[in-house]
Amino acid sequence: MTEPSFRPEQSDLTDRATASGATIFSGVTDPAAEPAEQMLLHSSAARQGGRLPATTVDEAALFPLLQNAYGFGRWHSWCRTDKGSSNISWFVQTDAGMVVLRRSHNLKTVAGAQFEFALIEHLRGLGYPAPPVQRTQDGAIYVQVHGVLHMVMGLLPGRAYDPADPAQLEAAARGLGRYHSIVSELTPTGEPKRSSSLASLGQFGQENLYAAVNVVLPLLPTDSAAAVTRDAHYLVDRMEQLNVGLGQRQKDMRSLVIHGSYGQSAVLVDGHRLTGVLDFDRSAHDLLALDLAYALRSFCREVPIRHNGPAANPDLCRTFLRHYRSQAAPLADADLAALPEVFQAQRLVVIAKKCQNLLTKQAIVPRQSKDALNFALLLQRECARVRWLTHNPFPITEDA
Repeated sequence: MTEPSFRPEQSDLTDRATASGATIFSGVTDPAAEPAEQMLLHSSAARQGGRLPATTVDEAALFPLLQNAYGFGRWHSWCRTDKGSSNISWFVQTDAGMVVLRRSHNLKTVAGAQFEFALIEHLRGLGYPAPPVQRTQDGAIYVQVHGVLHMVMGLLPGRAYDPADPAQLEAAARGLGRYHSIVSELTPTGEPKRSSSLASLGQFGQENLYAAVNVVLPLLPTDSAAAVTRDAHYLVDRMEQLNVGLGQRQKDMRSLVIHGSYGQSAVLVDGHRLTGVLDFDRSAHDLLALDLAYALRSFCREVPIRHNGPAANPDLCRTFLRHYRSQAAPLADADLAALPEVFQAQRLVVIAKKCQNLLTKQAIVPRQSKDALNFALLLQRECARVRWLTHNPFPITEDA
């Protein structure tokens, strides 16, 4: 029987104590057991919710540790990228050339990193332009410092996406279609599971919203507190309606390994050609409609963006879908019909995550008045968006 490719036991981790006192663990894989990666791809690790308070990165201490772990020679210089909300990334110039270092958010799990690596390897093996994961000198796919995972990726060619270029919209659509075509074979093992995104709108997510509101209410002026309470009641009601409604329709909707954040910041282009797709750290088995709605909202957004306006331009959506279909299987009627509700669900999932983040941080450092005001503004903005989407659903079809 083939041994699993990834072994989380302590004996399979390289443990090195440095002069600074930091302990580094590097996740080592067994090269002889690579076929087991295919087994891993049929069972994605659930993405952990919540986020601990951000801490300052001591680059002067961190980078020498990572330089010693990787075989790139000296790390001469580095600069932070201007993208990324949950992870921190740097462009790093080394003796061996430029690489990208990513420091994952502080609740990224080893299982999540292993799944991401296996997915990237699978995609690259089929010619998809995913970034190559660089291994450490001992063959590891990541380095863990003070419990935080660090991965190094090879640099891909290309420039940032230009929303003013229609040909780049078409290239991005074909890129998502090709991705879905590749991962469509990676069906989950066992009984179909409930969408983890939709599950976050259930009782746990609703209780977290009320708990977060109870944290901020004493810190708000009276009028703001009343508005937050009204918004919370409305949002919890929509959470329950979509949790039940979409949950009942899930059996007719298609599931696969979604990218999770296929938007403008996740693609690189060279002229009219897609040269790179980034940000696979949110990939997991979930509903195709969630991936498609995320992409449509990003690539087909109305400009200027309004809180009480459509999530996407219907004409651009039809163009996107037409080019998406050139690379992917035809979309099921159930997936297309669900998109108006999925747009709403996405906004509510964001709220559920923000509430969990607030509660996680509150347990460590009590929230202040400015945090409460920011949360109140978030609820006001997202409530306006959900109300508009609820009262102005627009059907999205594949017809030109």
